[in-house]
Amino acid sequence: MSGDLPENAAEPQVDSVSNAFPLLSYIFQSDDGEGLEDLKEQVDNLALDVTQMEGVSDVTVKGYDDRTVNIDLDRESLEENQITPDEIIQQIDQSFNPVVLGTQTEDTENIRLSFQNMPPVETFENIRVGDDDTPLTDIADIGLTTEEPEDIIAHNGEEGISFTVFLSQGEDVPSTSEDVESVVEQHTDQFDDNISVETISSERENVEEIFNGLYMSLLIALVAVIIGTSLGLSFVGSAVVMVTVILSIFIGLIPVPWMNVDLNQISVIGLIIALGILVDDSIVVNDNIERRLVEGDGKMDAMYNGVKEVAPSVIASTIAIVLAFSPLLLLSGANGEFIRALPSILIMTMLVSTVLAIILVPALRYIIPIRKVPDHAGIFGKTFTKASNLYADKLMPKFLKRPAITFTVVLVIAVLSLGLARFTPFEFFPEADRSEVTVDLLYDNGQTIEETHERANEVIDYLNDTVDNLEGATLFTGSGLPNLFGASLDQSGTHTAQLALYIDKEQMSASEVIDTYEEDLRAEFPEASIFMDTIVQGPPEGVPVTLDVYNEDLGTLEDSMETYRNALEDEGAIVTSNMGQPVDTVNYSIDEAALEEAELSISQVKNELNLLGEGIPVQEIIVEDEQIQSNMKYADEYNLEDIEIIKFSGEQPETFPLDDFVTLEETTEYQTIAHDSGDRQAAMEVYNLEEDAVSDIVSGLSEDVDGGTDTVVGGESTDQTDFFVEIGVLFAVIVVLVYLVIAFEFNSLVLPMIIVFSIFLSVSGGFIGLFVTQTPLSFMGVMGMVSLAGIVVRNAVVLIDFIELRRRSGDIDIKNAIVESGRARLRPIILTTITTIIALLPIALGGDALFEPLAVTIIAGIAFSSLLSLIVTPSLYMIYYKIKYRN
Repeated sequence: MSGDLPENAAEPQVDSVSNAFPLLSYIFQSDDGEGLEDLKEQVDNLALDVTQMEGVSDVTVKGYDDRTVNIDLDRESLEENQITPDEIIQQIDQSFNPVVLGTQTEDTENIRLSFQNMPPVETFENIRVGDDDTPLTDIADIGLTTEEPEDIIAHNGEEGISFTVFLSQGEDVPSTSEDVESVVEQHTDQFDDNISVETISSERENVEEIFNGLYMSLLIALVAVIIGTSLGLSFVGSAVVMVTVILSIFIGLIPVPWMNVDLNQISVIGLIIALGILVDDSIVVNDNIERRLVEGDGKMDAMYNGVKEVAPSVIASTIAIVLAFSPLLLLSGANGEFIRALPSILIMTMLVSTVLAIILVPALRYIIPIRKVPDHAGIFGKTFTKASNLYADKLMPKFLKRPAITFTVVLVIAVLSLGLARFTPFEFFPEADRSEVTVDLLYDNGQTIEETHERANEVIDYLNDTVDNLEGATLFTGSGLPNLFGASLDQSGTHTAQLALYIDKEQMSASEVIDTYEEDLRAEFPEASIFMDTIVQGPPEGVPVTLDVYNEDLGTLEDSMETYRNALEDEGAIVTSNMGQPVDTVNYSIDEAALEEAELSISQVKNELNLLGEGIPVQEIIVEDEQIQSNMKYADEYNLEDIEIIKFSGEQPETFPLDDFVTLEETTEYQTIAHDSGDRQAAMEVYNLEEDAVSDIVSGLSEDVDGGTDTVVGGESTDQTDFFVEIGVLFAVIVVLVYLVIAFEFNSLVLPMIIVFSIFLSVSGGFIGLFVTQTPLSFMGVMGMVSLAGIVVRNAVVLIDFIELRRRSGDIDIKNAIVESGRARLRPIILTTITTIIALLPIALGGDALFEPLAVTIIAGIAFSSLLSLIVTPSLYMIYYKIKYRN
């Protein structure tokens, strides 16, 4: 790659992109306004120690100015001593790099021999150049200078230094954070008394707060499952179910790390959902074993027959569940990464649960002594028995008498329920319950960082006066926040700044602050592009609207982008782009023909121009225990007209004025040229306009831009639409897979349609639950509906499997077979429904805006589907039977 670059181009630098995120961030300040510079060595030592810790990927320190050793060349002295800059660079390299003398062997070990390096400053003082060994200090001024700062940090109005620690991917937040905090405390204890240390961001505190609530919900769910199973199973049966569930979770979690799944919020939610549905297998097997015991089977026969009767349906429904959740592993992008833990945990634990239910449950029931078989097992055993008899003897005959009418009524109710989606609020990902609001400030290019910092402080003063619940603010002028609070700047520089506002969220939430003050802030400071934002739960959100412009010709691309920018801004939009804003630029044009005639190389000209400009980096050295870059350039008093290119040929060197070969042109250019898949691209971000409006404006300008310019309009709306299209396709795949599994189980193409209808009922129930509770339909709500496709089929599968078993035995007529199936299966259906609902209630009532839609959707979907399935499944089977066996 580097060989294809132009001559004199710097070596390419490849940066890896990681998922590291800020773990801790501190602000160091001086109480008396002095001492921060003297603190630099201690901060550097702290950064070095923390960077070397396990679990830490990087440390970022902002607020200190970079220093450089400048070697300012005296042009006249160079000509007088007939020395070229290249000779100086070569001599510096030789002086600083160790000279290897070779190797010698001692005790079969090869040892390299080299000279000891001299101290860097002394090395510069002792460098001699040219045939006459001219001291470098005679032809250049060497001094330590401070560069223009990249960042200016202020916290609550006072200058400070920011220290941010980043976590390595896959590491544990609480334990790593505690280790880092301990090391930081050891170092900061050594700081002078006038230095204050304040933590402005701690992921450990946020994670612990979230997980404490989730772990409590998990514990409540576990207790709820124990209570739920004991309602309708004997003590022995309940104990066996709980042993099976706990083992299923522990064994099922073993392979999860190899599926690239960490313990996070989604993982814990996955465990809570798993608790609710893992009991299904064990309850069905346990209940059938107890039913066989009550009917008079011997112990061994009860175990064998109890498992044999329900094993096919249990296995089939588990395969359906696995196939239902598997497509979620294929969900693309950040949304797929975010949700991957949920299907991973559910799939593994369900597979283990089924194996244990079929093997472990009868084994445990067999070895546990049975003193007496209760006629009505469970705390509410008699109640369940009465309910089963009422359902079988009173209600079911009425459904079966007019099955078509029953099905029609249920269908109408379900279809009408889908219409409630229009009256349900929508929120793709909810706002996180955080106390931070970030503010991006983008000024015109060319503004100094000091001026930007001053203007940003004016914004803070305004906010302090107007925002009632503002408790503090941190200002990062320059490159912006070090990815704190999900905020960073794509195009940063001396003209940009970011604020982190700390608010009292009890008075006004972060989103309310943004809605209340953003427009007023823009009106008060029209010279800046201002964007306020806060953290959302879930993957980072994109910009509202994006406009990607493509053209291979750079000039045409710039013209097209400006045409679109002006038209959008005329409609009140705020537009930024990955190319930034054009800046004043001086272009150097080199006359290569004149160079060839003078027998000079283009590299000589470029070196001279570099020495006139930013200079040439020559060596990294150590000054006061700090690694500093040294830079060689001509002294500031020289310009293009003062420089002559020296050509050493023959006895006397020839000189050529540099301006004979170089022409200057003042223009404006963009600093960044972006590419997308190799194509030149200008990626524009549009605020204050809807996506449809942007599309209309772009379409209306088709005749005003070059015909070779391509555009793509996107944004949050498009991303969400793409997600719903993708999840719709996956949901269709899930339904087809479930249908095929059940078709194979029953060897029928019609019976699976009866069972799949329960999926439709569950989705309708999910919309009812969201509407009644006015819970927003969100990403997690959609995930809940997809999850229902795998959860609710079991009840219908077990019910129909029981009917088919009775029908094939030929002992009773079909109506009695359906009635008896309802009598036998009502108890496990109600038990599994109750345990799932109770397990998810803590999430539904916990107030977590991210997971509440998931819990509400599953609870309502299961309740609605279970209730109506008990009505419609027998009716549909009766219709199916009458049509198939009408002769």
